[in-house]
Amino acid sequence: MNWFLIIITVVIAILVLLVSLYLVVHFQHPEDRNQAWLPKLVVLLGFSVAFWTILLFPLDVANQQACDFDVPLSSCSTMPMKELWYAMYIANMAIVFIAVPFCIFYYEADSEWSVFRRYLSGFLWALGTVFVVGMLIGIPYAFVGYAEYDVQGAVSGLLPVSYLEDPSYNYSRCIGLFASYDQEANRPIRGGPGRGANESLASGGYFCDTFSNTVANEVWKVRVSIIVYAMAVVATLGWILFLVFGGIGLVALPIDWIREFIRRPKATITRSQYIDRARDLARRAKDILALGDALRQEERERGRSWRWRRNIKALNTQLLVLEEDEEQLELVYPQSEDPDYKWVLTVMGFWLKFFGGLLGLAMSICWVLQIILYILIDPPVTPLLNEVFIKANDAFPLFGTLLFGLFAFYLQLAVTKGNFKFGLNLLIFRVHPMRRGATIMSSFLFNVALILLATTASIQFCATAFALYADGTAVYDIFGNQLTSIMGLKYIYTENIFIYAMLAFMLLTLLFVLIRGPDRWKRTKLEDVYAM
Repeated sequence: MNWFLIIITVVIAILVLLVSLYLVVHFQHPEDRNQAWLPKLVVLLGFSVAFWTILLFPLDVANQQACDFDVPLSSCSTMPMKELWYAMYIANMAIVFIAVPFCIFYYEADSEWSVFRRYLSGFLWALGTVFVVGMLIGIPYAFVGYAEYDVQGAVSGLLPVSYLEDPSYNYSRCIGLFASYDQEANRPIRGGPGRGANESLASGGYFCDTFSNTVANEVWKVRVSIIVYAMAVVATLGWILFLVFGGIGLVALPIDWIREFIRRPKATITRSQYIDRARDLARRAKDILALGDALRQEERERGRSWRWRRNIKALNTQLLVLEEDEEQLELVYPQSEDPDYKWVLTVMGFWLKFFGGLLGLAMSICWVLQIILYILIDPPVTPLLNEVFIKANDAFPLFGTLLFGLFAFYLQLAVTKGNFKFGLNLLIFRVHPMRRGATIMSSFLFNVALILLATTASIQFCATAFALYADGTAVYDIFGNQLTSIMGLKYIYTENIFIYAMLAFMLLTLLFVLIRGPDRWKRTKLEDVYAM
């Protein structure tokens, strides 16, 4: 057993838990502080499972490489990776389809209801969700829950061992598959097809040399387990989210970090300047409040017209701009017992984002090259990152695994960034947006469910992109062999439909960022909102 690998695994798991706790604390709404403990626990566990799942991949690779190549894994004391993958995906589906629906409807229940009634409401909604998902998975599994493999069938006759002692036997001929055979005498019956009486069988290719026969292409169909089929269906649903969030995040994550550095405050302001800006923020807040009252009055008198909805959207945008300007004001006028120390930390944070943005930009470019040169082009032009990881392992044990884990972890960060930046955007409005210091628990729960679903596709994508490096691992057996061969789903993966769509989202995001610039759409003048 590789104890060093176990220690690294435990340490990383604890760090991921702390990062998840930071996200909950940093994004939660002030009204949810010191309450809503059950939804917070589910959110914390959901974020942790999402990152644990993606980091389980490099652990699987390291576990597979822990033994010598001439020792099979069954004879080597290694971690039960296939069981760990099953457990992680069961936990993923339990959080998405049971815990999240229960907590959302418990949290959103009428505050005047009793605790029992709120628990009952959450339980019934979770039960209904499980029933619907069970039907969507169980019914197709009963009819098409098979994996289809394209194989080449080979046909050969049999050569009895006793005939090796008979020098007169013609070894170019053997017992045909349908030859008459004397079991007691352990030899073919005289006059039968085994000794040349039936030349048609011998001339038809029933020799002992299989390669002398005509090889036929066949389809081998085998039933997969219900767990693997559920993982395949959930991963396919997750791809719809992954291609959007991953495509946006791989472009937006490094660019946003670099732009935050470029637009960083260069120096602090004086107290008088702080007071002037604070008064301006107060004035804008009062104007927004007055405009909100006017729109509320219009809703009562005329209803929710198309013009009213457009003005509400613009008003919400101005509210977001006000909150961002307040955050910027807090940055340039640090308030603490040691303002200079806080300002130094702020400056260091921007420089870290700058170097992180440069590193992220390089990694995003590497991901695009890996997709094009290794996945889409058949045969691959170059193994690219696969070869880099293998050579890194040759240079220093586990170094290639750590590098591989860095790319997988960055991909998950990009998915999370895409979720936070885009969310469930319905073009006209966003459902459950994620905002720092203003995210209610129902939005947290909803977005955690989306990230968990997208994570299932992230694993399958990594198994495809790093097939050469991950060969022989448990996850590659599940996602590289079984999932891409399941009836009804394999054509989506063999034709790379999702990957082409992901590249399209990356291109659209890049064009949008370059053309529109950093959130220019937000800077609508407040006095123009109601005139729309």
